[in-house]
Amino acid sequence: MGFATGGKTFFLWGGCMMMHADDFRQDRYGIVSGLRDGGYSDDMTLAAIAGQHKRLIFSPPVAVFPHPLASDLSFSRYWNYLRKQTFVLESYVSNVNWMMNRALFTSHCYLSWGFVWPYIMALVHVLAALRAPYSKVVKEASDSSWGLFLVGLLFTCTLIELVSMWNLTKVEIQLCNMLSPEGPKVSLDSYNWGLVFIAVLVDNFLYPVSAIRSHFSQSINWSGIRYYLRDGKISKIERENSSKYTDLGGKHLYGKRTYPPNKSLLGYLSRTLVQWHQPKKYDV
Repeated sequence: MGFATGGKTFFLWGGCMMMHADDFRQDRYGIVSGLRDGGYSDDMTLAAIAGQHKRLIFSPPVAVFPHPLASDLSFSRYWNYLRKQTFVLESYVSNVNWMMNRALFTSHCYLSWGFVWPYIMALVHVLAALRAPYSKVVKEASDSSWGLFLVGLLFTCTLIELVSMWNLTKVEIQLCNMLSPEGPKVSLDSYNWGLVFIAVLVDNFLYPVSAIRSHFSQSINWSGIRYYLRDGKISKIERENSSKYTDLGGKHLYGKRTYPPNKSLLGYLSRTLVQWHQPKKYDV
């Protein structure tokens, strides 16, 4: 995974950030009290405070972080990961934080389903074209539309998208191999780009579903600990008897991502979903 901000940005990521110690010691702008009194997301809270008080945020202009996935990743673990991504948008410590989260919620849902919808319409046009020889009404409607032309255009755009993803992945893999010569070499041979494409579609379709689920549930399980929100703040914490793995990371930094023959297609697709679900700036 990686990101490029140019050095100055309006967001920060909790996995890679530093702040002045005096900001915490003096509880400047309510940074400490906001997190202490029911705060949930460190990076989203700090980003909202910085934006509200016109404070600059600096970050590495370009950064790439190895993110190996667990070999036993299941769909339920992926779904919980996605729920944690969207659950963050339900927590806030101020009105500015709430408005920023609502804007992210709305824009992300719109863009996600906006990405999936053309493929659904393309499937409808293809099915109509296949049905046309057996139905006069369908044939007339199909002949009078530009459906198949748009399907071809969408197919071309999809190929360009996959080639771009392949090139970006190749560059990142080369960089990781150069920076970690002591580890096993990683290659593109294990990537199934057909499944990657399906994973991107499924991931974008499920994101709004997860966001809506998080909005109405107001609770999340994080490694056996369930958090409950009320008015944007943590109101209750419950520890479950059995610990559940809700993370996605593998235990070893190095390892070749493959499709184990004894694993289900659903398990592999779950790993692919997360591989191409770019970590959001509100990932906690």
